[in-house]
Amino acid sequence: MSRAPATDASGESHWLCEGCGYVLDGLPTESRCPECGKHTSESAGDLRSLPLWERPQDASFFQRFAITTVQVIFRPSHFYRSLATRGSREQSAVFARIHWTIASILFGIAAWLHFDWSAPGSASAIGAVWPWWTAILLAAASYLFLTLTLALAARLTTWEANYRGIRLPLSVVRRGLDYHAAHYLPVAIVAALTVGTSRAILVHHPDLVMQYIYLLSAEVILAALYLLVTYWKAMRNMRYASR
Repeated sequence: MSRAPATDASGESHWLCEGCGYVLDGLPTESRCPECGKHTSESAGDLRSLPLWERPQDASFFQRFAITTVQVIFRPSHFYRSLATRGSREQSAVFARIHWTIASILFGIAAWLHFDWSAPGSASAIGAVWPWWTAILLAAASYLFLTLTLALAARLTTWEANYRGIRLPLSVVRRGLDYHAAHYLPVAIVAALTVGTSRAILVHHPDLVMQYIYLLSAEVILAALYLLVTYWKAMRNMRYASR
């Protein structure tokens, strides 16, 4: 039997093994992948479906949003393994914008508190140097940065996938990143809590400033690793999807 290519980035209609990307076209549904031995039934298209967020008939708005968010954050591999990747972005983009807005507000508040505290001539009172409306500007800047960065990341991901022969069209990558937006929520919450709590403590214990800087630096590194790992899980579990 001739050996099929591991992947075919140009063949959107091909049925691929979700374990290795081997083309399964023409094989019985109850067989094994000739490349990795994975049961072909584990790559069946009907294993993927729309997430709860995109099924308004099944729950209320807040229930769908909360449950989908929890699923993405705590079970990312399972979520993306069962996600219908060829669905419309109409609803997933709304999910992303809500999360980006929430995260941007928290990032804006955290940045405002940090800059207001670290500015020359700062006092113990919040907003003594940087007025409260600065948080709004920082939140808007954060939202713009997120949207532009993720738009660039989507195109670079698709370009690399095509170069490597992996089937990840731009529409699929963007849909995956829409739901990946939920992972910014815990990062933003931790950032806001860290800066807010530290601001209150440093007023009475200014000698702890270096500990605060070290903690904040460590959180930035851990947050970047967390977002990278969850992004990788998303792309990995969508790259050979046939639906």
